[in-house]
Amino acid sequence: MALGFLAGAVWLGMDLHASQQRIIAEKRDLVQQKSQFMSQWFGTTILSTDYVLRDILGRVVPAGTAPQTAAPGWQEQTIRLLGEKSQSVEGLDGISFYGADCVFMAAANPKLIGFRSNQSFCRDRAEPVSSDTYIQYMPVERSATHRPVLLVSRNIVDGDGRLVAGALAAIDLSFAQNWLEEFPIGRNDVLAVVDGNDTLLARSPLLPGAIGSRAPAPAGQPSFGETRGSASFIARSPFDGRERVFGISKIEKIPLLVLVGLDREDLLADWRHRALQMGLGYLALLLLAFALLRSHRTALRQRAEMHRLAVTDPLTGVFNRRHLLDTAAEEVVQAWRQGTPLSVLLLDIDHFKKVNDAWGHAAGDRAICRLTEEMTVQMGPGATIGRLGGEEFAVLLPGCDPTEAAIQAQTLRHAVEQVCFEAADGVERSLTVSIGVAGLRPEDTGFETVQLRADAALYRAKAGGRNCVVVG
Repeated sequence: MALGFLAGAVWLGMDLHASQQRIIAEKRDLVQQKSQFMSQWFGTTILSTDYVLRDILGRVVPAGTAPQTAAPGWQEQTIRLLGEKSQSVEGLDGISFYGADCVFMAAANPKLIGFRSNQSFCRDRAEPVSSDTYIQYMPVERSATHRPVLLVSRNIVDGDGRLVAGALAAIDLSFAQNWLEEFPIGRNDVLAVVDGNDTLLARSPLLPGAIGSRAPAPAGQPSFGETRGSASFIARSPFDGRERVFGISKIEKIPLLVLVGLDREDLLADWRHRALQMGLGYLALLLLAFALLRSHRTALRQRAEMHRLAVTDPLTGVFNRRHLLDTAAEEVVQAWRQGTPLSVLLLDIDHFKKVNDAWGHAAGDRAICRLTEEMTVQMGPGATIGRLGGEEFAVLLPGCDPTEAAIQAQTLRHAVEQVCFEAADGVERSLTVSIGVAGLRPEDTGFETVQLRADAALYRAKAGGRNCVVVG
């Protein structure tokens, strides 16, 4: 049973572990798909903005020409164009046009004209400039609008890689934050948008002190380079230290990452509840099984004790008269069937009445018990010893003929002579026994006839002076 319960515990543990892994695997697929969906959604805004910038540059700086900033009405027309384009994409906070010196020459917000862009290639003129799309986070202290924004820009460069002109669109980060907060999440889950430099641009739930700061990427976060990609991984958040199942996706050629993080503890809440239920159920079953086992063993012990009480003499512990006679009848049948000898000894304590009269029944009981102990030692395990009543005992000796039985009887008689018991006066007194021996004969009809011969032999032993053995 113990092995069965151990095997059950191992199976239960393996099943719970497998179900936990299945849940984690399912949630990893879920967060990866969700991050892909969100990146595509948010990427639509970025890509739409990029298309708008391309259209603006195509109109303001026709291919192979320089900006016609000196043309009459150029600035007014460009400002009007930028204003119209600012309304074409949700979330845009304005579009500006700058020249080779990064100074805004036209802007949807005319107040920005004359300001110099703080993009990285504008601050560091040694930084290479390309015609690819640039996406940069601009904190409050460097933002022309004095609000944290996400800048999306596209440049025109000459054959030597020098900046000719560019168009820049600002996306207020409140747009990204509001967009993230539209998605329902758990109390410990997280949604985030970060740029290619691991700068946190938006997060739900909002962490105001963390927005705009850089944090090391969670361990296991993959790098996608310029290509579109998505993955899932498990890591601890660098912001709050909670372990989450992350899904991450990147928009192709745009250095923005969308992360979806589901709290691992919350994901496994139902699993832990189920594991607890199963564990408690298994423990209850285990306790019930052990209670039943204990009850069963108690019942077996009680039954064995009741059987022992039913077949043994309460004073000496040897078989009582009834069980001895039942056993003797079975031994007779067995001896007849196998053709083997069977002998019986009948014995009682000499002058036992005087023992009771002189020293009391307690002394007599002690004498009987000492005799029983000596009989058990001398007769060996093959003999069956029983108390017929009072001081009279019988010994069944299967496989022994009367001659062999007489020898064993003499050995027992001599041993009993050495036995002492404590009388009422505290003095050790000795015992003697008379023994009658009889063996099973072919003409016997049962144990009763053998017992009668042994009883007659015992009577002759007593009549012949006691403390002797007589074979009948």
